[in-house]
Amino acid sequence: MVLLDALTPLARGCGNAVSAVHVDHGISPHADRWARFCAEQCEARGVALLAHRLVLGPGRSANLEAIARNVAYNRIRSQRTAKRGAETVDINDRNAASEPVAPTEPDYAQREEAALRSRLLHDAIAELPQGSRECIQLWLNDFKYDEIARFLGITLDAVKSRLRDAKKILRARLGDSNALPEDEE
Repeated sequence: MVLLDALTPLARGCGNAVSAVHVDHGISPHADRWARFCAEQCEARGVALLAHRLVLGPGRSANLEAIARNVAYNRIRSQRTAKRGAETVDINDRNAASEPVAPTEPDYAQREEAALRSRLLHDAIAELPQGSRECIQLWLNDFKYDEIARFLGITLDAVKSRLRDAKKILRARLGDSNALPEDEE
């Protein structure tokens, strides 16, 4: 509304017309009220309004909402992991080390062994029941239990149960108790 209030007199002063567009994505239960509000505000200002309702089909609005939720979770996760504990050094500081210490990298055999373990884990996860597979994939991507529950629309107890079952199956199939990261919950 602020933009509409600012542009309307400017455009009219230059001899231009202003129009507004309202898009109803079909997500909010208050969408009809928002559309009426926009129509009333535009009418009061003498501005043409084009209202468009996006039709996604049955069950699609939940997908759009899930996409938006995923984007938000990814942003939060990236902010949490961004350069934790990094030390800032002034480029002109003569006391700073001139050469950074090279990281110790695993040798070829260790990299190949890790790649094989990763492939075996991926194959074993693919064989899990869908509910357990979804939970374990989210958990392995650093989602917390409550985030998984909200994302999948299930209870926290269901998440714990599915993860417990999935971990038990994966450890049995892989024959390695260290095949999965430690649980922080």
